[in-house]
This record gives sequence, structure tokens and C-alpha cells, in this order.
Amino acid sequence: MLAGTTGTHGSARGRMTILAAVIGLIAGFLLDGPLGGVLALLGAVAACLVISDLVFGASRREGSGGGAIGFLVALAALVVVAIALLVPIAVIVIVLALAWLGISRHRRAQRKHAGLRVLR
Repeated sequence: MLAGTTGTHGSARGRMTILAAVIGLIAGFLLDGPLGGVLALLGAVAACLVISDLVFGASRREGSGGGAIGFLVALAALVVVAIALLVPIAVIVIVLALAWLGISRHRRAQRKHAGLRVLR
């Protein structure tokens, strides 16, 4: 999530996602072994993609005030880390919330551009 707070797109988004994947793999492996490493890698990639898309869209609408959005998302990421360390089973709820956020943003984007596809 922290890697996605920059709200980048294109190759910079790819680099941040790879960075999040490597950090997730190493941290998960150190905390919970090979299975934890793979699950942390997948979670880090998904969180980075969803959050970077969210921050990019919000900062594009907001204009120059996008830094505040990134700061709030970084604070939320630190809360997620605290929850993960104190109550590890609660991470499932966070993963489901991120999945719901990503799916709902994708559906909204599909509906927004549906009329344009009809014109082709």
C-alpha cells in the first residue's frame, strides 16, 4: 500500500509494484516461511495496484492537492500494519476490502466508457 501512495502510472507504476512485491516476499518469508512469502507477495502487488490507481485518480481530480491524499493513504497503511501485527486474522478483512475497492473501481470505469464502445 505504501508503494502505491505515489499514484504513479506507466513504467513508474510497474517499478513500484515490483518493489512492493520484493518487499512483500522478503517480509512474508521472514515472518511466516515460504507460504507467507508467496501470500505477502500477492497481497503487496494487489495492494500497490489498487492503491496507486485510487491515488492517481483522486490526485488527477484534486489537482495539486494530491500529496494530502497520499499522506492519508500512508497513514491507513500504517494502521493496516499495526492490525496485521496485533490481530493477524483481521488481514483477511483488509484483503477483502481491497478486492472490493479494486473491483468496484473497475466496474465504475467500465460503465463510464460503455457508451463510447457502442459508438465504435
